[in-house]
Amino acid sequence: MNLRRVLVLADESADWIIAGLRQLDRLALSIDEFAVDNDEKSPVLVCIFWRADVDPSQRRIPIHPRLTHLAFTTVLDAEPYDLVVSTRLFLYRKGVGLLIESKRAPAAESAQWESYLSSAEPVPPTRPGAWEYVRNGYETDRIEMEFLRASGKSQDGFVSRYLNRRISRPVTRFLLRRPITPNAWTWWLSPVPLIAALVMTRGSYWSFVWGLVLFQVFSVLDGCDGEIARAKFMESEAGRRLDDLFDVLSNIFLALGLAVGLGRTMHASWFYLAEGVATALLIGLNEWSLARPAPVGTAAKPNGLGETLYPRHREMIARSGLLKLGEGFASTLIQLTKRDVAVLFFVLLAASGFPAVILHLLFVVTAMSLVLAFRAR
Repeated sequence: MNLRRVLVLADESADWIIAGLRQLDRLALSIDEFAVDNDEKSPVLVCIFWRADVDPSQRRIPIHPRLTHLAFTTVLDAEPYDLVVSTRLFLYRKGVGLLIESKRAPAAESAQWESYLSSAEPVPPTRPGAWEYVRNGYETDRIEMEFLRASGKSQDGFVSRYLNRRISRPVTRFLLRRPITPNAWTWWLSPVPLIAALVMTRGSYWSFVWGLVLFQVFSVLDGCDGEIARAKFMESEAGRRLDDLFDVLSNIFLALGLAVGLGRTMHASWFYLAEGVATALLIGLNEWSLARPAPVGTAAKPNGLGETLYPRHREMIARSGLLKLGEGFASTLIQLTKRDVAVLFFVLLAASGFPAVILHLLFVVTAMSLVLAFRAR
């Protein structure tokens, strides 16, 4: 599907803000994203055709550092357009391709704004979560909530899907109304695991419970940076690395906080301290192993688990031999050891009075993961 020329019909809805972006900016970013994914060799020409009653001072051209594959104009010409859209169209991510498949723009009978309007209203999408047509400003809240409801990741565990995201989305809605970036939110949240670990070092029943509750709070709110990034087209490799770094540090803090707390209250304190330090070292070694590039010439066979795994885990699972036990078994094991599932289970264990079991499980699962990582190499 080639996209060379796009006509955008702009009216007062161009400045409606939904999920942190003005409608005109979202359209431009969506078209640019399609051009990048479609490997367009030349810039897509985007003509912004303003309705006559819009004040000239309100007319603008989108400016964003990610707009690298578009060329803007406000001069309408007689050449046909591949696609005609309106600023009342709210596009979900990756929705442009489906929009192009659903319709081709017919030639207008005249160069009047209203003559193009019927071409700009799309047909119902072939799948949910592709686009919405915003008929008035009262619909923006509903559309924003539906968009965020579909903003999860395929890698989410079932606790994230059914619990954590239900809590993080209202927080994300609040943050999208502020000038906060995903990386800034990651930094703001970064002290929470350290505070949680320090709470657990007291070694009492309630310190373990409240420390694990803080880790659960971190697990929930840690999803907001990704939701902000996907809503505002702000994903970056640097942001992913920063998020991964703090996830790893939170796991290390969890192991050390448990070890110190158990060492202060349990017999054989040296054993728990040694186990905690060993677990922390295994966590770091495991992440180092996952970060290393795969050996040359050892392509992994495709499997049905790809979309449920993060890229750094995909090759490891495919090469480790775990799939020999069956994709169903591997999928169940992966789901049960995802961080969102594990942290909530740890809260329940702490509330039941078994904080030592948490440290033992962390050690065993991390050691098994490291063995699989080395087998994969």
